[in-house]
Amino acid sequence: MLSLYEPLRNEYAYNGETYSIDLAFDNVLRFYRLLEDRDFTNEEVVETAFEMFFGSYPKDADFALAAFKDISNYISREPYGNDGDAAPGSPIKYYSFTQDASAIYASFYEQYGIDLVDQEGKLHWDKFKALFAGLGPKTYFQRIVQIRMKDTSKLEGQELTDVLQAQSYYELDENKTEASRQAQMDSVFAMLKANAD
Repeated sequence: MLSLYEPLRNEYAYNGETYSIDLAFDNVLRFYRLLEDRDFTNEEVVETAFEMFFGSYPKDADFALAAFKDISNYISREPYGNDGDAAPGSPIKYYSFTQDASAIYASFYEQYGIDLVDQEGKLHWDKFKALFAGLGPKTYFQRIVQIRMKDTSKLEGQELTDVLQAQSYYELDENKTEASRQAQMDSVFAMLKANAD
């Protein structure tokens, strides 16, 4: 994690040996995409991830397992809320690095003047995460997240219709389940019934 007192992590130590590791933001984002890809077995994911981060796959299975676990923990660590007290079940996701890539790109350019394409292979994951967390509420990406998070329980009429349409348009593919579609339809039917009365 980014620290003003420590250098950025570009090496991984294991059993007294130090290995160079590629923690450029685009490499980490490819790793997240790899984890979402259901075409790979767990073994293939570990092997591919290791080649992405280290350039080759080690012969030592214990090293591979330890490194994979440590890297996963490192890149997913946040500056706040890492106490492990998350609510049970799958939390609702409000963004996807893959699906929201263009909105993230536009927001970095808008707010920081940073062209993420030009930063591929250069911008460290820790720097990217800090800048990503600091994206302001008026950026394109944050406006999309706000739409996804909007509570519709107290809305009615045209406002409810507009918000539901926006939420449907910006809905994450992974959240498009039959249950969420049904809940959305129920809200629309409730609104229509209220307007008919």
